[in-house]
Amino acid sequence: MGHESKDALVFYTKPDCPLCDKAWPVAARVAERTRLELLRVDISGDPALLTQHGERIPVLELGGETLGWGRLSERAIDRR
Repeated sequence: MGHESKDALVFYTKPDCPLCDKAWPVAARVAERTRLELLRVDISGDPALLTQHGERIPVLELGGETLGWGRLSERAIDRR
């Protein structure tokens, strides 16, 4: 989709997602600590991303690899 980047974390989200709102600060802390850019991508306007992620959001990816989804845990992401 062109969102993947080896030096950026990609946070897939959609509007009216309370879990996304809680996960965003976790993603931001991980990005700050790892000195990676953090891109916020709204899947609601992209049928391909909606199909790929569906209700399994938020999703945090790095280089196309899923680091975590749903309730993001800094410890679990750090282990990856």
